[in-house]
Amino acid sequence: MIHAFMKLPLVALALIAASFSLGADARKALQRSGNPFADAPIQYAPDRSADLLDVNVTIDVDYPNRTLKGQVFNKFAWIRSGLTEVHIHAGKDLVISGVTLDGRTAQYRRDGRDLYVTTPAGTKGKSFVIGVTYSLNGGKAGGFGSGGDGGFHWINPTKEIPTRVGFWTQGESEFNSNWVPTWDYPNDFATSTTTTTVPEDWIVVGNGVMTANKVEKGRRTVTWTMKQPHATYLLSVIGGPLDYKKDKWRGKELWYVTPRGQGNLIDDSFGDTKDMLTFYSDRLGVEYAWPKYAQNAMYDFGGGMENVSTTTLGAGSLTEKREGYRNMASLNSHELGHQWFGDLVTCLTWGDTWLNESFATYMQIMYFEHSRGATGYDREIRGAMQSYFNESRRYQRPISTNRYPNGDAMFDSHTYPKGGSVLHTLRKQLGDEAFFAGLNLYLTRNRHQPVESYQLCRAMTDASGVNCQPFWDQWFLKPGHPVLDYTWKQNGGNVELRVQQLQKTDNGTPIYSIPAKVMVIDGSGSRIEKIKLTKADETFVIPSAGATAVVLDPDQEFLREIPTLHWAPSELLPIFLASNNDTTVSQAFSMLLKGETSPSVIKAVADRISADSGPFPIVARLNELGDKADPSLRGFWLKLLEHQNMDRRSDAAAALGKLPADAATQAALVKHINATEGINVVVNAINALAAQDAKAFKSTFEAAAKITDRRNRIQRAAQAALQKATGAQ
Repeated sequence: MIHAFMKLPLVALALIAASFSLGADARKALQRSGNPFADAPIQYAPDRSADLLDVNVTIDVDYPNRTLKGQVFNKFAWIRSGLTEVHIHAGKDLVISGVTLDGRTAQYRRDGRDLYVTTPAGTKGKSFVIGVTYSLNGGKAGGFGSGGDGGFHWINPTKEIPTRVGFWTQGESEFNSNWVPTWDYPNDFATSTTTTTVPEDWIVVGNGVMTANKVEKGRRTVTWTMKQPHATYLLSVIGGPLDYKKDKWRGKELWYVTPRGQGNLIDDSFGDTKDMLTFYSDRLGVEYAWPKYAQNAMYDFGGGMENVSTTTLGAGSLTEKREGYRNMASLNSHELGHQWFGDLVTCLTWGDTWLNESFATYMQIMYFEHSRGATGYDREIRGAMQSYFNESRRYQRPISTNRYPNGDAMFDSHTYPKGGSVLHTLRKQLGDEAFFAGLNLYLTRNRHQPVESYQLCRAMTDASGVNCQPFWDQWFLKPGHPVLDYTWKQNGGNVELRVQQLQKTDNGTPIYSIPAKVMVIDGSGSRIEKIKLTKADETFVIPSAGATAVVLDPDQEFLREIPTLHWAPSELLPIFLASNNDTTVSQAFSMLLKGETSPSVIKAVADRISADSGPFPIVARLNELGDKADPSLRGFWLKLLEHQNMDRRSDAAAALGKLPADAATQAALVKHINATEGINVVVNAINALAAQDAKAFKSTFEAAAKITDRRNRIQRAAQAALQKATGAQ
């Protein structure tokens, strides 16, 4: 571990200077916009007097009384000589009954969550141990999306689910000190051990490997040990009467944990974990670093938290295969991606939270590219951009900044989807070879260390030979994004393409310099031309006689907003047929089907959709085509009713219900009302038959009412259909 201050290279100093580059006028504009970051203070990592080396915590969980008793030993080494006080963090609700220094009673004082321990004058490099004995009554911790602070959370039973029993801890951003006194900021790494005593029939999962599991007098005591250093906010313990399944990947233990009674969901929820581990390890060239990986689905937890080697997830995210294709893969791949970006290498301050969260977002997008192909990747990129654009209407800030209200404020759509979209932009500009070489260098160079943004910039520059500082300056260190408008016209044998950058620049947003591509469609087919955007308003001349359509950035290779597409009606079908990017095709699809649509266009659209028989077809949903209720498409929809993609079958069932009744169609719909078909398909098939002739299919609905799913959607649809069949209100 490297903790001492190191002289920064020139590139780092330049980048740090850029983060303060907003002038007074820009800051006033931010204030006028209601930006919550505009008046935020400049934040720095806190000073440290000693280097935390190890955290060894023992807790005894008294569930009936909702209390715990704990003792922790924090091992430190002095960073500087002559200091006579050590600073750690202890939550205000912790009752401290004693503090020791190397086993002897020590004097201490408290100031809010800060705990100061008096020591003899220290000597640089000399190690010592601070012990704290404490207790905690109650606990109010909330997971992401659940409200409340982090710390220690008790899971309470309800009348409906009396088996809701157990606890979990939540550390990010600075909440682990609410249940264990220690250094609680990501600028210091330490090894850790947790020893937890619980009722005999509970299981306990923590960081690292299980090194002890003893039962005595009706109580179970479990010890987990992590010998590799990590940030303390990643310390975690969960416990309760839980279901679990164990597996192995490349010799490392895997744990899949659910609330008791939900173990049947393990395979459908976590069955692709080993594929994720293989993909990430091989793609990055950095093997999964930790001795085991546990995924713990817990009641009351919202979202997921990437505790090192032991992720906590919300039980509400568990899934069964009938609900959709690997519905938990997005959350699981995001949290697993953190085991490299956020855990192996961690942001030094919350101002660089993007080094954790933008990467986890993009790792999830990359996994979808691996598991669902280019269409899955394109769809995720579009979703990420749109999610950020929604937030950008309220405020804009740099992705990397040291001006923020508090650490928790950094977990917004600038850090997650915008940062992920910018990493996509960087990859497209550098190319795969250089991009992944840079990630490999970043991870290996900074392994088990806290880092700042410039260290990633330096790694990408060193690996690619491309000076990435200009990219960092406009994309990471300044607010905003390109807002583009483009039009074109034919001028003799050339296309004249006018591109304007319309983004407001009074808040520090730049006029971007961006290499871009243009798709030109003419009589000879489609081709890609390269241009470079550098001005607020510029015109490009592209050789082409008789162009029928022109599309700027047809493969959405960089973060950009195009509020208005000036696509003429004559351009839509050529764009729909020529493009292979899900976003571009979907946009053309929607525009083609607005209002009246000619039979020839509907046939051309249906022919392309029909030919796309793969598991992840382009254009996610076909509701707009189904709403046409075109009888000529009956054969098309019947074919899609047998498609391997569940959403295709679901849309086909809904569309067939809007057509005139037909015996063959109804027989096909009945065939899809069964206990193994996708839930949406079954529901739409029931609704379609009920809309056409509910009385004729009363027995079908009665049988469907006995088909179970965890949210009872099929039963509700069947009961509604039965009411219609019997005339009941």
